[in-house]
Amino acid sequence: MTVTKCGGIVLSVGCALALAMTPIKTGWKSVSVVASQAPDSPITIRAGLLIDGTGQTLNNRRIFVSDGKIDRIDGLRGAVTYDLSEFTLMPGWIDTHVHLTSHFDPDGKIHRAQNDETPTQLMLYAVSNAYRTLLSGFTTVQSLGHPADGELRDWIARGDIAGPRILTSLSPITRDTGGPDEIRQAIRQLKNLGADVVKVFASASIRDGGGPVLDNAQIQAACDEASMQGLRVAVHAYGSEVVSQAAQAGCSSIEHGNRYDAATIDLLARHKTYLDPHLGLLYDNYNEHRNAFLGTGNYTEEGFSRMEEAQRRGYVTFTTTIQNPEVEVVFGTDAVAGSHGRNFEEFISRVENGGQTPMDAIISATSRAATSLELGEEIGQITVGFNADLVAVEGNPLEDITATGRVRFVMKDGVVFRYEP
Repeated sequence: MTVTKCGGIVLSVGCALALAMTPIKTGWKSVSVVASQAPDSPITIRAGLLIDGTGQTLNNRRIFVSDGKIDRIDGLRGAVTYDLSEFTLMPGWIDTHVHLTSHFDPDGKIHRAQNDETPTQLMLYAVSNAYRTLLSGFTTVQSLGHPADGELRDWIARGDIAGPRILTSLSPITRDTGGPDEIRQAIRQLKNLGADVVKVFASASIRDGGGPVLDNAQIQAACDEASMQGLRVAVHAYGSEVVSQAAQAGCSSIEHGNRYDAATIDLLARHKTYLDPHLGLLYDNYNEHRNAFLGTGNYTEEGFSRMEEAQRRGYVTFTTTIQNPEVEVVFGTDAVAGSHGRNFEEFISRVENGGQTPMDAIISATSRAATSLELGEEIGQITVGFNADLVAVEGNPLEDITATGRVRFVMKDGVVFRYEP
């Protein structure tokens, strides 16, 4: 991989463009990149505390990385390439719901479709958002979604641009898609275009009340056709009726999933439907940038009031849901403009306000998230044979979840993108 230098930070080609768009405020003392490593010269890492992503912890371990994979793990002494003995090492985190193309326009307001913007400008914003996300410790994301995500995914996969591994839905299925037959046809088209997952809006935006917008036949058609095409389905859903319909239809995950009852929780557990709630960062970011959103589309005073109520009810619903250990909760943020690179804040919200244990929060963003994306044999664990996606933080997140905001080391596929000793 060719590298260049941008603002004193060594970067992959392309991320310099991203930083030129919007400077990253980090306060880092030093950051460096290892762009490549000879196959016969493995990278070695010393971890003080290792959290493996499945619930196990180990102390003072050496991790050997070769050809982008974890080659060996031992507890022996010896020289290492990166001494992280003062840090906690985890699998690279996974965010199962982001919007990488979401950005503010030069006037500081959320981008409006009527504003002139070239495809190149849009992509530069997306590149910047992707790079911020990677440096914050998230080595895999699911972007739900925009057609530009596919090209960005491919550039990153080739190593042309630095960013997290991306899975994307490209364009969503909405009420405007049509009836069951039209929905099936649209999903076949998405498959041909290279979508990794299907995003289905079965409920309205919470700013519009969150009511049903697709009927059971439409939801069933979407999930049936996606399954036939080998695609997962992420369903934007609120309320017991729609969440239950999606679970019974065999859809893969529920996005948001607020305002449902105890019977629906049991249904999610029985059908092994992944739940991807968004509790803290999403709403906190909207409130912090309220003026940037107000006045655009359904970002109205009433819409903000509905979001405030949704956050209050969301914490209550989440706290009740996690009492059932059979519900498969994964880590997603719904990151939009203003929140890219702050994804870790959702850890803090879920633990401090939602009652989730730190270990379960970490598992939800590592092995469980990987399994939900059908990548459970490749990422999400610090295990021999898995991709070398690693993040190290200062402190112990099992004792202080805010340590997730103190990232000091990021590796993806054996390449180090951040190192702050």
